[in-house]
Amino acid sequence: MAGSTYYATSAEQMLSHAQTILDEHVTSSATGRCLACGSFGPCWRRESAVAIFSRSLRLPARLPGASKPELINARRISSAPPPLLAATTSDR
Repeated sequence: MAGSTYYATSAEQMLSHAQTILDEHVTSSATGRCLACGSFGPCWRRESAVAIFSRSLRLPARLPGASKPELINARRISSAPPPLLAATTSDR
């Protein structure tokens, strides 16, 4: 018997609202406080939104850099690409 998942319109609205809360209530890397309400993070609003996603078995969208890591002098590290093996494979 095949099963399917059905999300009602209200469930989609709840997930959309939870995503908005997650986007606004971000814990700062520098201070450890919520950027929206100022309480030490993660705040209760963010935790409630996380619970909604957890119950729905869906993942929220992520916003890179939302926690403002540059405030603690964090830098993006780019790794060098792996060495090419073209020289060794062309000799065969």
